[in-house]
Amino acid sequence: MKQNERDNYTESGFTIIEVMIALLISGLVIAAVYSAFRSQQDSYLAQEQVVEMQQNIRAGVDLMAREIRAAGYDPSQNANAGVTVATVGQFAFTKDDNEDGDVLGSGEAITFGFSLDNDANGDGIVDDLNGDTIQNDVAPLARNSGSGFQPIAENIQAVEFYYILANGTATTAPAIVANVRSVQVTVLARAGNADRKFINTQMYTTPSGASWGPFGDNFRRRLVTIHVKCRNMGL
Repeated sequence: MKQNERDNYTESGFTIIEVMIALLISGLVIAAVYSAFRSQQDSYLAQEQVVEMQQNIRAGVDLMAREIRAAGYDPSQNANAGVTVATVGQFAFTKDDNEDGDVLGSGEAITFGFSLDNDANGDGIVDDLNGDTIQNDVAPLARNSGSGFQPIAENIQAVEFYYILANGTATTAPAIVANVRSVQVTVLARAGNADRKFINTQMYTTPSGASWGPFGDNFRRRLVTIHVKCRNMGL
């Protein structure tokens, strides 16, 4: 190569500084995209947990409402159907579904609440099942129709049965269960998984004035109350 050709020859490419600037800009763009993705993913997971809790609670309370309305159903007036247990943590009753004059048939004696394995003292709050002294365990809200407690809603932390009596007063412990005319059922559900970016500081208050929380953990919760009239009581 001649000298003048060498003098006019110029190499093409990027300098180290240009490469570093390009890498820095690329890194910032990737970080921004990743942050937006994580934010959307966290929002989606939170919404999914809320929807799951709402569907879970709805299934349980709808079943309870449907059956509690039939408490005391006794078309022959010979079955002696009515409320048998009315505590803050459990509600039990009989009904003559098959209209044969007794309440001995399948599904004619119903109990709603937690099993004693999950709520030994019957206060409607799931016991500390894992022994970590933190009162945030969950258990299935269940229905017992004679063959043991069967789940009707999962991941439930607490339930309250609040009774309105014939004289209009309300209590969680009626002295005479035959005076029950309607029931306010309150259910506190907890998400199945913790949300690392969420801290639950909410206090949940029931119709009776009881307070659950604040728990200070990473679980989302939903509190639902339904009012069910026992249409066959007091007839």
